[in-house]
Amino acid sequence: MVPAIPIISFTICVFSAFLIFTKRPKYSFDSIYSIFIIFLAAPHLGHLLVHRFEWGPEFLDFTILFPYTYGPLLLLYIQNLTTEGRDFRKADLLHFIPFIILLFILFAKLFIIQTDDEFSPHDWHRPSRGFHPNGGLLVTSMLVYSVWTFLLLNRHRRNMVNHFSNIDSIKDLRWMFWSLVLFVLSTGVHILLEGLLLTDLPPESYQPRLVRGAAVLAFSVFFCWFGVRQTVVYTHRELHAFKERTLNEEEEVEEDRKKYEKSGLREDMIPEYLSKIRNYMESEKPYKDSEFSIDLLSENTDIPRFYITQILSETLETNFYNFVNEYRIKEIISALENVSEERPNFLRLALEYGFNSKSTFNTSFKKVTGKTPTQYLEEISKVGSA
Repeated sequence: MVPAIPIISFTICVFSAFLIFTKRPKYSFDSIYSIFIIFLAAPHLGHLLVHRFEWGPEFLDFTILFPYTYGPLLLLYIQNLTTEGRDFRKADLLHFIPFIILLFILFAKLFIIQTDDEFSPHDWHRPSRGFHPNGGLLVTSMLVYSVWTFLLLNRHRRNMVNHFSNIDSIKDLRWMFWSLVLFVLSTGVHILLEGLLLTDLPPESYQPRLVRGAAVLAFSVFFCWFGVRQTVVYTHRELHAFKERTLNEEEEVEEDRKKYEKSGLREDMIPEYLSKIRNYMESEKPYKDSEFSIDLLSENTDIPRFYITQILSETLETNFYNFVNEYRIKEIISALENVSEERPNFLRLALEYGFNSKSTFNTSFKKVTGKTPTQYLEEISKVGSA
């Protein structure tokens, strides 16, 4: 039964890699994802070839070093998804120094260092009792990167409300949060099994390979399933993915961004900017587009995005997400008051005025009115019949 787990996990990872390699358009975070799942498949392949086909333990010990890259790759994947315009940098290679060092040590003991005793790499990575320093290093690495990645996800979810008028599981990376939970649980299983080695409990009673393999399999299935479906988070990146931009244009955009960040928003300009924003919202009704974002608002009003965020936050004490949805709800309320149907189709109204789901509409409606759509409709019906 144990060999079945590496077979299933390896197959899932390879198939996911194939889907990503054939994906069009493919983004830089897809490349990081591909590397991650290939490295995720490496230990599965090692266990499969050693336990099923009796390859030497040296190959297994080589493949089980790849988990040292999981934490860094998860971090880089989230950084690339949640940071606008971020690509892989040379400095990011520093995250993989522990993996490279351990790889060098393994190869040195295999091919360079000569000892009187016969060296067994299988004994080197997992002694019969107690924690091995390398195992402790792996657990520490996974936990540190898990916390780091969680903080990035938490910051990203806070930033979403200042960028999009609709937020779904693709944009807020909800699936990645649960993947991270499974990742931490898999690490916890590893710690538990290492701790059991300190007891007199025989391994046959708790099947460490089966338990560890099941934990890794659960993470592999979840991560591969949702990772393949992930697309770009920031709409403007997707809109410009197929457009060629010259180096000069990119430099101008970056200079403008730095200029707006460094220059303060003058207080006397706030009323003018706010009036411009409101006039645009009321005349053009851009919120009826479910993909309406702060970038589009900035582009069509010629107001820097950084200023819009600051005005909404400090002057109106709200964020872009709530600001836009208030306009949507007001339009829907107006439509409800004039509707002739006894029971209007709330989903149709929600989609017509820019919401992308009924649940988001219900939440925003109650936040603005203090009532559910049904309760509000019943209230205005009673007023109309009185």
